Amino acid sequence: MSIKFLHVADTHIGVETHGRLDSGTGLHTRLQDFIKSLHFAFEEAIKEEVDLVVFAGDAYRSCDPTPTHQREFASLIRMLSARDIPVVMVTGNHDSPVAYGKASSVDIFGTLGTKGVHIASEDRLITISTKSCPIQIACLPWLHRSRLLAKGPYHNLSQEEIVKQLQDLGNLIIEDLAARVDRDIPAVLVGHLSAADATLSGSEQTAIIGRDPVFLVSTLANPAFDYVALGHIHKFQDLNANAQPPVVYSGSIERIDFGEEKETKGVVMVTIENLDGAADEHRPGRKTSYKFVRTPARPFCTVSVDIAPDRDPTTAILEAIGEHTLTDAIVRVIYDLGDNRTDTVDLKAVKKALEGAFMIASIAPKPNVQKIQRRAGISENMGVQDALRAYLENRPELADIKKDLQNYGAQLEAELRGGE
Repeated sequence: MSIKFLHVADTHIGVETHGRLDSGTGLHTRLQDFIKSLHFAFEEAIKEEVDLVVFAGDAYRSCDPTPTHQREFASLIRMLSARDIPVVMVTGNHDSPVAYGKASSVDIFGTLGTKGVHIASEDRLITISTKSCPIQIACLPWLHRSRLLAKGPYHNLSQEEIVKQLQDLGNLIIEDLAARVDRDIPAVLVGHLSAADATLSGSEQTAIIGRDPVFLVSTLANPAFDYVALGHIHKFQDLNANAQPPVVYSGSIERIDFGEEKETKGVVMVTIENLDGAADEHRPGRKTSYKFVRTPARPFCTVSVDIAPDRDPTTAILEAIGEHTLTDAIVRVIYDLGDNRTDTVDLKAVKKALEGAFMIASIAPKPNVQKIQRRAGISENMGVQDALRAYLENRPELADIKKDLQNYGAQLEAELRGGE
């Protein structure tokens, strides 16, 4: 007996950069791209006759999706529900509001009692009966700092201290979930988090480093689990390659920006098999395998041109465009004229050469590289005081009123906590 399921994450319904409104449908073209890729993934799940679907967080771009985004996503979930395919969704950082206790963007499915849909906004262990056999899903949704702030003693901690506390909390949760697993039944850990040694996509390298709690692969690869399904990092990868259990980021289903231009996008089809005579003390006769399934993600392409001093800029750019396959792609052209050279590029001619592209994101000269002063980072997970402290580090001209501003910030945060 074996059990098969689809692992999907980071669908980010609502991302609408590098697109336009489709006059025929009234929908944004990038919304159509994301829906197309997710529809493809669910069709593959149905074709493969999966036993369930695990969704590792970030269904939407934000925790306040528009009614249109909700309608489009719900219609796809209904595809699975109508075929009696259970779905387990953990909430990601984009699904969850910063304020503790407020509803996530996917809680509505649980509230309405959508058939076979299980929502995990808190850590929990769910046992699901599928057509093949029971399976346990250990859920670790995104750990917001508000989870600590709601308890009181942590509200004066720095950003670094908050991150450390969240890491410790997450480690304890994983240990607890593993201890509660029945080893005779297949078990999957589904988490939305940052794992050590994960390879980040381009835009993620500045958005994640130093701001997310980071979990060791050895912690995630607990032998109580047969597979670890992760979301949050947009690049497909197995952090425990050639070992059991696989610790896998399925990656995002669509490219978010040019930082993900060279990445293949998709989902993961997972099979947990019972193997007669292959039992050990940790995993009684089971082995997990998987395959990556590529989605029809919209291609991104950068045409980068270094123009020699003796060459006509427009001719050089047109030749470079001819070397790329740009049909249906989102394209940007970046050209380097060198120092002190007048920009004589014929933009009309360049745009004509790009007529086969889906969209032209930009045609622009390469910016001059200048030394940028390192600035303190501010993230959406910060409290008022932490964000204000980071802001003031960037604004030395406010030093004379720094103390007053911090006092006002403390009062404001206290009022906000009291109003929740």
